[in-house]
Amino acid sequence: MMGASEQARCRFIARQVVTEYARDKVAKALYEAILEGLEFGPRDLPLAEDREWIRRAIGAPLQEATDAALEVLSQSVGRTLERAPNGLLERFARSHQLEALAFD
Repeated sequence: MMGASEQARCRFIARQVVTEYARDKVAKALYEAILEGLEFGPRDLPLAEDREWIRRAIGAPLQEATDAALEVLSQSVGRTLERAPNGLLERFARSHQLEALAFD
């Protein structure tokens, strides 16, 4: 079970790693992987409705995979930073707290 300070650090790291920009990039990369794996062209699926159905149908799995990937990534980065030498995580956190307050 995590202590309160460890949970707060995990939430801080998650906020730094899991941004809208990161979410967009991961979703785009996963979408490209899906397109490559499910190569359906007009010859394979001549009906536009079929192609559109597939595009809509992959939306939910794509979102789930994006969420899972970012969660695992933030946890993994958090564990890595927890082991960083010389108080690196605390210094990183302080620098971003000051940045958030516009004392940069």
